[in-house]
Amino acid sequence: MRPLTYYIDKCIIGVYVAALAGGVLSCTVVDTNAAASGNRRSVNIRCVASTSDKLDYMTADDFLQGSEKAANHEDITRYLENLKRNGLFEEAADVENGFEEHPEEGEEPAIEEKTDDADAVEDSANGEDKAEEEPKIKIDPTDWKLILVNKQNPVPDDFDVKLAGINGSLYADERIINDIYKMMDAASDDGVDLMICSAYRSYERQRTLFNNKIDKLMDSGMTYLEAYRVGSMNVTVPGTSEHHLGLALDILTGNYTTMDDGFGDTEAGKWLAANAPDYGFILRYPEGKEEITGIVYEPWHFRYVGKEYARDITERGLTLEEYLKDCD
Repeated sequence: MRPLTYYIDKCIIGVYVAALAGGVLSCTVVDTNAAASGNRRSVNIRCVASTSDKLDYMTADDFLQGSEKAANHEDITRYLENLKRNGLFEEAADVENGFEEHPEEGEEPAIEEKTDDADAVEDSANGEDKAEEEPKIKIDPTDWKLILVNKQNPVPDDFDVKLAGINGSLYADERIINDIYKMMDAASDDGVDLMICSAYRSYERQRTLFNNKIDKLMDSGMTYLEAYRVGSMNVTVPGTSEHHLGLALDILTGNYTTMDDGFGDTEAGKWLAANAPDYGFILRYPEGKEEITGIVYEPWHFRYVGKEYARDITERGLTLEEYLKDCD
């Protein structure tokens, strides 16, 4: 016969098991398919009341949004910690499902250490970002080569330029003559025929060209204001032309002598677009930038800004207006 204490222990165990089965608060996490509305995981947290058989379902949205239905975050966290300490909840997906894992009392929180490779990748990324943000060269807006002349920035009243002959009656700023010759020679060596048809223009010459354009448009039926608006997109208003600076050239070719978009498709037009920056010239009025320059696409008009600036402007796909705005 077994001793009386054996039966007493059995009774205590039975009561304990019954209490555990009927009254312990359990928490289960169930992963479901991605929610159709927001392509996110819908997580159900099932809470069983300690004195009731009723199941109360709480969605992850309820929990995260702190609704009245949601259980207190600290209470649930503390309960999970108790389960872990008692060995009843070995594998908890706390972090994945919105819970932060708290260290035991007296324990130091784990600190994630960066590896050398991670630091190198981060430094490399930061370096690339800085390289993209910073201009390739230092821009000096006071440099004579970068003087901006357009409708909003007329030629200064005290501007003066020393001219030198290119050939015949064509003149340009004496400081760019050598680069003009080098560019023409290089094109010739590549079998490309370039023909400079306009360079420096005086104020009087520009006024004549502009007035002729206005008269032609008015003859077609436009009012003066309409002709002025349209004409100034094709021929710059006197006093606002880069040709006054002696730094601009209009270049065509022997077998294409019309100043229109078609020149950009000729062998000469393509050669200039690709090679002019090596001699200090940029395509001043590129296609698609009309609202910025105030001038229609002119594949024949090239402006001298110096080799370093010309390469930088061209590589970055900017107009002179945009380039100088970078250094404001």
